[in-house]
Amino acid sequence: MPLLNVNMSCPFLFWLVFIGLFHCRASSPAHYTLSNLLVPPPTHAMTSPGFNDVSRDNISLFITQYLGLPPLYSHPTIHLSVHYTLMLFYRPQKPPFTLCSRRSRRPILIAFSRTLILLLLCSSGDVEVNPGPAVPSSTPIPQALSFDDFCNRNSLGFMHVNIRSLLPKFVLFTALAHSANPDVLAVSESWLRKTTKIPNYNIFRQDRTAKGGGVAIYCKDSLQSSVLLSRSVPKQFELLLLKIHLSKNKSLTVAACYRPPSAPSCALDTICELIAPHLSSEFVLLGDLNWNMLNTPAILQSKLDALNLTQIINEPTRYLPKTLNTGTLIDIILTNFPSKYTSAVFNQDLSDHCLIACIRNGSAVKRPPLITVKRSLKHFCEQAFLIDLAGVSWKDIDLIPSVEDAWIFFLNAFLTILNKHAPFKKFRTRNRYSPWFSPDLTASNSPRDMQLFREARNHYTQAVRKAKASFFKQKFASCNTNSKKFWDTVKSMENKNTSSQLPTALKIGNTVTTDKSTIIENFNKHFSTAGHAFHLATPTPDNSTAPPTATRPSLPHFSFSQIHSADVLKELQNLDPYKSAGLDNLDPFFLKLSAEIVATPITSLFNLSFVSSEIPKDWKAAAVIPLFKGGDTLDPNCYRPISILPCLSKVFESQVNKQITDHFESHHTFSAMQSGFRAGHGCTSATLKVLNDILTVIDKKHYCAAVFIDLAKAFDSVNHHILIGRLDSLGFSNDCLAWFTNYFSDRVQCVKSEGLLSGPLAVSMGVPQGSILGPTLFSVYINEVALAAGESLIHLYADDTILYTSGPSLDTVLTTLQASFNAIQLSFRGLQLLLNTSKTKCMLFNRSLPAPTRLSNITTLDGSDLEYVDNYKYLGVWLDCKLSFQTHIKHLQSKVKSRIGFLFRNKASFTHAAKHTLVKLTILPILDFGDVIYKIASNTLLNKLDAVYHSAIRFITKAPYTTHHCDLYALVGWPSGEACCFIRFFLDQVCCSLEQSEMGVPWNQGSL
Repeated sequence: MPLLNVNMSCPFLFWLVFIGLFHCRASSPAHYTLSNLLVPPPTHAMTSPGFNDVSRDNISLFITQYLGLPPLYSHPTIHLSVHYTLMLFYRPQKPPFTLCSRRSRRPILIAFSRTLILLLLCSSGDVEVNPGPAVPSSTPIPQALSFDDFCNRNSLGFMHVNIRSLLPKFVLFTALAHSANPDVLAVSESWLRKTTKIPNYNIFRQDRTAKGGGVAIYCKDSLQSSVLLSRSVPKQFELLLLKIHLSKNKSLTVAACYRPPSAPSCALDTICELIAPHLSSEFVLLGDLNWNMLNTPAILQSKLDALNLTQIINEPTRYLPKTLNTGTLIDIILTNFPSKYTSAVFNQDLSDHCLIACIRNGSAVKRPPLITVKRSLKHFCEQAFLIDLAGVSWKDIDLIPSVEDAWIFFLNAFLTILNKHAPFKKFRTRNRYSPWFSPDLTASNSPRDMQLFREARNHYTQAVRKAKASFFKQKFASCNTNSKKFWDTVKSMENKNTSSQLPTALKIGNTVTTDKSTIIENFNKHFSTAGHAFHLATPTPDNSTAPPTATRPSLPHFSFSQIHSADVLKELQNLDPYKSAGLDNLDPFFLKLSAEIVATPITSLFNLSFVSSEIPKDWKAAAVIPLFKGGDTLDPNCYRPISILPCLSKVFESQVNKQITDHFESHHTFSAMQSGFRAGHGCTSATLKVLNDILTVIDKKHYCAAVFIDLAKAFDSVNHHILIGRLDSLGFSNDCLAWFTNYFSDRVQCVKSEGLLSGPLAVSMGVPQGSILGPTLFSVYINEVALAAGESLIHLYADDTILYTSGPSLDTVLTTLQASFNAIQLSFRGLQLLLNTSKTKCMLFNRSLPAPTRLSNITTLDGSDLEYVDNYKYLGVWLDCKLSFQTHIKHLQSKVKSRIGFLFRNKASFTHAAKHTLVKLTILPILDFGDVIYKIASNTLLNKLDAVYHSAIRFITKAPYTTHHCDLYALVGWPSGEACCFIRFFLDQVCCSLEQSEMGVPWNQGSL
């Protein structure tokens, strides 16, 4: 029945109150999220047991709309009781249906609304803020970062491990880098003494001077990384900071730090002072501070708060051995932007520390694909190639008068056929640096129980080692007599693959450029000006006198003789087919393959060059590849230029070099004090001669002092005009001088890498790097320097020079040495060669005489004092002031132990034949080099070398440690080290006596 205009029926009023009270009861309230300040009606997600067919959401919506509550308000988050209270002050809106007349309904509805709201407020104590649909009990809880999540990330990933000696675990470490593929992999307690490279990573190290400690950071080479700070304080910490450029205007500072447990409290203050200046940008510190961060000490927490750094690792990272499931949190990842990182702890560790890792939110810095351009041999047919070459009329080359035109004819004819059978194609290089690694070996998230984890870890370690051993055994078994394949396999095990890829950035002055075209142009400029060291150090030439010229009887004129095709054919057949082609794109592989066809026209080219005194311009152009040698990737000084000349130019130079060296040796042109690049001379014979002179005067109870002279960029600083004058004085004909003048003129070089080629730059100084003639011409250039030694003795080996003198009075010795050193400096200045003062050292040899309290300084012409040293490496042999060879044997022992350690760590990967070859070609040459020199050392020192020699034999034979050394020699059929040395000692004595006879000095046996 219709309601009255003034009063509503009691059942209806009771029904509304009942609904309102039921509406306020909620057992599990939830929240809802507001969007754009649009607030849906307050709801609960549960359905009333009494109204199974009617949702409480619909009832609430009915009450809210009937009472005219507005759907919009300004506060984004509000309690339900406050929501209803605010409704008291809102003007009611028009309800969706009419229960009474318009005029009489309004006061009744207002009163009823307010009464109902008060009733709802009284029972709304259990209503949550922003109630909304409840989360079903089956909704999964967000999981922590797993190892698979880290491997499959799309952003930067950081990882750290306290490895406690990296070298013995390098195989597993490489497997970790391969499977997890972190962008930054930090290592603490690396215990490194030499670089351990992983392909596609740049390594930055801060080693401890003593045993233990040390940090290292492996950073993807696709990231622009450079060293900001590297510091090691003994017994306190090692700290390494890198700057990584993420984009043009954004960078990230990554640090690795290790603090030993025994470090004093002041170490923390020093670390904070060092990193504080670098916190203005995003900063991440990975390492081990040996503080339990589960209960952070107050002193550490105060420092972190002051620096605004937060530890984002919150789980134990090192479990105690006795209590397997409890541990400490001593490995850290600190950052000043914790909201940007998601961290995790993984149990698949390499030591008693867990791996810690984090992912940076955002996009990753992707490595661009490495594209190489090379000839495709997929459809190459050798027989068809040779038939087409034989069909060319090569005799026409004899009718061309110009050597340049003749070269163009040969080049076009050869390349036309070569491009037809082996065209250039682009190849994408795969960066798979562990070919033995399979997807089955990818590490997974191991169980948290430490006992189960250790069992899983041991199983994984054995699987990795077996996979690697099986792969390399098959590789070595398939090598047979292929030496290149054998050594390529060994290099792949040692991770010695050197990449010629351009850096992603290069520092030019105070700016960093990422444009590859600009990078190669600046590399070219840097390398082409390397020979200007003398002119940069001496802007205005002084009045130094030219080196004296030897007074010798007039030499017969030297002229080039005709080259025979048989000699050229032999040179072509001896080419290394795996060498790179020059800028002319003539690969040695195809020239060797077609040697019998092209030897005759190539011989005509060479002889035409002699006749015209000209060289084709293409043969004077070098392609330079920058090779990173360690350090800061942004610094161009940390790159070594590798020069690649055209193949035919090196064949031609080999024939020219043979003619001029035969002329020099037959007429005794070279000084007897010059041993560099001469047949029958070497480092050992030169060192033996110097050592014999020194020991002779020491046995006479005399003093002997020496200066080891080092020149800066000597080969790149040769002046072409002075060198031509030297050749003129040696009797070279005018045609020869004209040929060499043309040889040095118009030389250019370009930097070539990743399919890019810089513009050519002129090279106006120096002998061509990588050439055959270069070493011989440099020996001619400095040959007369020995005449300036005066009363002192001198010996030259290329740019390594030693000046020494002796006498009973130390003052007289040093005075004579200073006078001779001044004359030698003037001689080098006349040749426009710059003395490298920082690497030029002095040494006083003294075995039994009393050591002087103070030595007079030997100074350069510029007034700089030379440093006295007790040890110096001369021609590969460490000489010490007592001539005990203790330093040299220590270095030999360390080097051989390192090699043997590598062999023993990978012994399961080698066949017996491979073991024998490796020891014979990698261990024995180290011990054999200079053994006739250092064999005068004491038996105590020599026994240390015998020990490593025996270890190498045990590696081959698998003999136990207790096996007698005589039995070891019998097992491999090798003589003892002493017997080998005696034979080489006799031969070197003969060579040294020949050198003494050249100087007209009788051979003095001395102490040897």
